[in-house]
Amino acid sequence: MNLDIDVAVTVDELILWEGTPMPAGHTARTVTDGLCRAFAEHGLQGVYGFAHTSPVEDDPALEAVLENWCAAGHHLGNHTHHHASLNWLDAEAYCADVRRAERWIGRYVEQAPVRYFRHAMDSSGQTEAKRGAVEDFLREQGYTTAPITAWFGDFAWTAPYERAVRTGDTEALDLLRTSFVEAAVGHLVWHAEAGKRMFGAAFPYIWLIHGTALAEELTGEILARFRELGVRFVPLETAMAHPANRSFAPVTRLFRNHLQRYALAAGEPVRSVEPEALAAVLDAAPVAGEDSLAVYDGILRRVVERVGGTYDWSWA
Repeated sequence: MNLDIDVAVTVDELILWEGTPMPAGHTARTVTDGLCRAFAEHGLQGVYGFAHTSPVEDDPALEAVLENWCAAGHHLGNHTHHHASLNWLDAEAYCADVRRAERWIGRYVEQAPVRYFRHAMDSSGQTEAKRGAVEDFLREQGYTTAPITAWFGDFAWTAPYERAVRTGDTEALDLLRTSFVEAAVGHLVWHAEAGKRMFGAAFPYIWLIHGTALAEELTGEILARFRELGVRFVPLETAMAHPANRSFAPVTRLFRNHLQRYALAAGEPVRSVEPEALAAVLDAAPVAGEDSLAVYDGILRRVVERVGGTYDWSWA
């Protein structure tokens, strides 16, 4: 298969959310260092990371992670302070959270070629009016919204992988590592094919991976597989020049990225990890009392508690 597409790689959550399980030997610093090595190996420069900043407020020493990222030749964009979905807040509170992030990340954003912003979870909000109010604010502040047009639900592997490392479950480790790479490849193929069907031609896709332990270990392998599929890596600035990435897909309260929102509006089936495969991932390396979805739900609820919003989430 030859996809013959351009892809801009981006990273969200260089520092993960409060309460996120992290395997022994992995930290935000080791993860970003590993990502930088993978990018250097594949000739990627100026990769944009989108980091919510509440972890830095909690532990100012973590700012060194952001400094090292930029020192390696990469860039940072605003991703809000608390990482609360636009679905959970009114426009005024959401914009205030964007401003709050600037206290911690503003100088790094200014160093980047473009002042990019990415919505937490790439959420669009439930109404066009609310999204419009936020986008008006962002434009006034000099931001350009950088969406996601290819992802693979990579955070789902986080809790099972930590359990597998902790318990030494080698069978689970093999399953999780293999399925992580295959999901990345399979979902890129779906996004590329769906984009061509909806827009009539390929366009530069904006791909997301999170700053997890598996990303530290396997991003290099994923990028190599992408190259085998005919992927050319381009800067985010190049991808953002295309109208498909600069436009605004119809809003939905569902957890869908920019391209998937277009697919919903067009009646195009939205690809996700197959239920059986996802169950195998979430249930890998079982430990009594440690349900993966309960862990993730707890992470999101802590965000809502901190920011003072209304929890509105579906795992469907």
